[in-house]
Amino acid sequence: MTTDEKDGFNLFVGKAKCATCHFIPLFNGTVPPEYAKTESEVLGVATDYHNSQLDPDRGRGRYHETVSQLQYSFKTPTVRNSSKTAPYMHNGGYTTLDQVMDFYNKGGGQQFGFKLENQTLPTDTLGLTAQETAKIIAFLKALDD
Repeated sequence: MTTDEKDGFNLFVGKAKCATCHFIPLFNGTVPPEYAKTESEVLGVATDYHNSQLDPDRGRGRYHETVSQLQYSFKTPTVRNSSKTAPYMHNGGYTTLDQVMDFYNKGGGQQFGFKLENQTLPTDTLGLTAQETAKIIAFLKALDD
C-alpha cells in the first residue's frame, strides 16, 4: 500500500469514524466477531448531493411503521469495490466518492436541517481536510478487486 492509502486507512478507522459502521475486516455492517447480525443506520440521506431535501424513502421503516428507530434506516453496505459502484447511497443520489465524503464530513441529514430524531450517524462535523478526504478515497480504491 502507498503512504496515502495507509494514511487513508488510519483516517477511516480514526478521525473519519467510518469503521464504526463499516466494520473491519469485511468493511460492511456485518457485526464481528460472529458476523451473524447486520447493522442498519440512519444517515439522513438527501435526494441528491445538493443535500437540500431528505429522500422520502423510509427504508426499513416502511415495513415497521411503528418502530421509530427504523425510520429511514438502511443496511450498511461494504465499501469494497466502492470506486467501481457509483452512484452511491441507497437512492443513487451521490455520483462521486467526494460527494459521499462531503456528506459524512458535514454530519449527515441533521446538519442539513432534516428532522431525524433517530439519526445514528454522529451529527458533528468531522473536520476532514480535502487532503484527508483524498487519502480516505485512496484507501477505498485500495479495497478494489
